[in-house]
Amino acid sequence: MQAKSIITGNVYLITLGRNEVRGEVIKATEKGWNVRLLASDKVIKVNNCERFIRKARTIAITGGTPKAKGKKAKATTPKQPNDGLSALDAAHKVLVEIGTALTVRQITEIIIEKRYCPNLKGATPHLTISSALQREVKSKGSESRFYKGGKGLFGAYSE
Repeated sequence: MQAKSIITGNVYLITLGRNEVRGEVIKATEKGWNVRLLASDKVIKVNNCERFIRKARTIAITGGTPKAKGKKAKATTPKQPNDGLSALDAAHKVLVEIGTALTVRQITEIIIEKRYCPNLKGATPHLTISSALQREVKSKGSESRFYKGGKGLFGAYSE
């Protein structure tokens, strides 16, 4: 990305080590830019315009979305219950309502508490949600409703 196309106030996908994270450009300086990472609200200095990958699409929650790698797998979702939402739809609804990235256990607790997916039962419902979220993020990449907001965190794009 060219330095002149990086505008203060915009959100960009930025490389940070091996990760791609979303950050809002707060200020342009002589040596680069001050960027607030959306996942953690931490402010970092970015000195090289090559670390900016592209302008990010508008999101409801903080965090970054990894690119899908390799061949794309067909996205599958947990079984659609007769009543209530599917596990993925319930997770999306929770994340959009909360407005921040959460752990899978937190997402699962809220889904069960609010009874969005009454058929989500068993000893490890958080593993069902985790597997479904990871499959969608990996298979759909930037087209996914969800993104990884950091280690163990998932967020959702608003509609």
